Amino acid sequence: MKCFAPLIALALPTVAPAGCPTAGDLDTGILFRTLDGDTELFRRVSEDVVLSTYDSGNAQSRVLLGQGLYVLDNVGLAEGDVLPEAQVRVFFPMPAAEMPRPTPGGDWAVDVIVEEGGVSEPEHQSYAFGPLTEVALGNCTFDMVPVVQTYSPDPYEVTDHVNWLPELGVSYLVQSSHAHDEDRYIYTSVETVR
Repeated sequence: MKCFAPLIALALPTVAPAGCPTAGDLDTGILFRTLDGDTELFRRVSEDVVLSTYDSGNAQSRVLLGQGLYVLDNVGLAEGDVLPEAQVRVFFPMPAAEMPRPTPGGDWAVDVIVEEGGVSEPEHQSYAFGPLTEVALGNCTFDMVPVVQTYSPDPYEVTDHVNWLPELGVSYLVQSSHAHDEDRYIYTSVETVR
């Protein structure tokens, strides 16, 4: 029986240590957590579009992101159901496959049509890509390109600061400021959803 013990041990399942997510994990989902206990789940919709579902406990939103960065559709949810009155659609002049991936130190500007509450209006969006750096999320460290997004015309003077992770092909909002206030989001960990 001694000679079969090693073979039996090889046949038993082993638990691999938890590793950091990769872009391939977007098929099942990559879950980010914030300091306040909020979660943001990213899943691949297509080769060039990622779905983000943000849950703060009392409010939820679902966002489609071209190249994991550019907002194509943003809608509020109530117990998982879409709130049509809280939906904003953004129409770009090209498909998501043709939208640029951020280049460190580069920029991109585009004219879009924003549809909200049945009203469509033109908007100019500007994206400034910062230098390639790194960000730690729990035990994982990723390359990161900081992105500053501005919109015009915009009576609220919104500026969004986003971290784009090229290894994963996703981005998350770290700060949104406007004329009278700002919101900050501190992400603390990331894990693969199985």
